Amino acid sequence: MKPFQSLISSALAVTIVFAACTSNTSDTPKENNDTTATANTTSASANDDKQKLEDNKKLATDFYQALYGDKDSTAIDKYVADNIVQHNPALQDGKEWLKNSLRPFLANPHIEKTKVDIKQTAAEGDKVWLLVKDVAPNGKVFARVNIFRVENGKIAEAWKVDEPVPAKSANKNGMF
Repeated sequence: MKPFQSLISSALAVTIVFAACTSNTSDTPKENNDTTATANTTSASANDDKQKLEDNKKLATDFYQALYGDKDSTAIDKYVADNIVQHNPALQDGKEWLKNSLRPFLANPHIEKTKVDIKQTAAEGDKVWLLVKDVAPNGKVFARVNIFRVENGKIAEAWKVDEPVPAKSANKNGMF
């Protein structure tokens, strides 16, 4: 009789587990819907973030080309925040100071318009990095890294690091 009771107990346990599993299936679509909704929200957020980075990179490259390549004096008003913060020790803060200091460059007829040579662009968060190969009016070549912080569709903060490109290099990698 004991083996028969064990068999009945086992069958009853399997039936209870099976019933419990099948009764939860009505919750499964809701859980799947919640998971799908969360995945869709996460995906949409990631797409928004990626688009924001691309927009910021475009803003920075358009600004750089307009100002330094096209010598367009309206670029400052279009792309730069009124209270831009400068981290280059040779530059003062503020859009008006920038406009006044660049006026001689922009008005110089001996400096031709050109296509700027942006070698690399990167963005993270609200910052954009441009690695630019720049040839000065005297012919000297520079590697310049410009970092811009974008806020409300304008360049709100700027850093600039530059280095002359040497005639000879200790390696074959080059600066770009």
